[in-house]
Amino acid sequence: MKPISFSPGKCFIHPLDRPMMKQKKVEKIAVLGAGVMGQGITQIAAGKGYKVTIRDIAQEFLDKAKDRIEGSLTRQVARGRMTEEASRKVLDKISYELDLSAAVSDADLIIEAIPERLDLKRQVWGEVSEHAREDAIFATNTSSLSITGIAQAVSRPERFVGMHFFNPPTHMRLVEVIPGEKTDGDTIELVKGVAESLGKTPVEVKKDIVGFIVNRVLVTYLNEAAKLLDTGEWTKEQIDGAMQHGAGMPLGPFMLSDLIGLDIVYHVLKVFEEKLGPYYSPARPIESLFEEEKLGKKTGEGFYSYEERPSVTEEDSEGFDVGLLLKPFIEEAEKVVAEGIADEESVDTAMKLGGNIPRGPFEMRG
Repeated sequence: MKPISFSPGKCFIHPLDRPMMKQKKVEKIAVLGAGVMGQGITQIAAGKGYKVTIRDIAQEFLDKAKDRIEGSLTRQVARGRMTEEASRKVLDKISYELDLSAAVSDADLIIEAIPERLDLKRQVWGEVSEHAREDAIFATNTSSLSITGIAQAVSRPERFVGMHFFNPPTHMRLVEVIPGEKTDGDTIELVKGVAESLGKTPVEVKKDIVGFIVNRVLVTYLNEAAKLLDTGEWTKEQIDGAMQHGAGMPLGPFMLSDLIGLDIVYHVLKVFEEKLGPYYSPARPIESLFEEEKLGKKTGEGFYSYEERPSVTEEDSEGFDVGLLLKPFIEEAEKVVAEGIADEESVDTAMKLGGNIPRGPFEMRG
């Protein structure tokens, strides 16, 4: 596939009225971090015709990423979803690199997908800034950290943007695009265009605020469910059964928390608590499981035991009113709009695609 050149559309207007850079053509992408997110981003970008270099700090990480990408493509061929020739073409587009300078020096777009640590991300971006081309675009795949805070490490913050893919990136359609304080409009539009070329639906987040759209609404909903559980009036099976079978959620809040990981849920809520206030403090059941290191599916136990696959039935849901959780779910979405983070349509789109739910909160409100 021939790489796509994107023309500027409606631009994000920054208060500083910063001059816009000349729009450019993206042909080569560097992906920093060979973990699950980096692997997925690499695979989908190569699959759409981009030349991709994936970089990590140890050969073992690159070898593991290569094995997993090759395994994923082999499964697609076996299932008849692509041909052997198409699979080879994808693999030919990917190179693996340990040296940071070699990975980024000729890249048009650099996407960082390393662990969620502000100090680590700043360190890497400071190094990238020294070796990247003057006109390269910088994108961080963060789910919770400040774009502005990370961009402090680079010399060209107007070209720095948040590009939040959802796990697994090969299947999830949403990409949240988040500007920092100095991000210019052309950077936003170019990254949105790249996301679309990858087969994703970009949703622009208007403010650089913790949780962006999806995590802000979804993790708060999970915490509200845990608060209800803590009252002792209902069981986790009642609440999960009601939200899955009555409200149409793909999973109830406790199974979803277990799937995400109670450590992740806990840490996101602690950031919310610090930045947004005590309302977002982790509910006692979440905090207790975190302290006991019962983190969900990945440790074999969280709200549920995973010796066998847990499930809930419609009968389990009797006695729980789904409105008790839909109300705070919708209210948090309303806060996102009221705070100028996104409009109602964007929130509904983001929640449906990023949360795998059939209707967005404003569609639920009617």
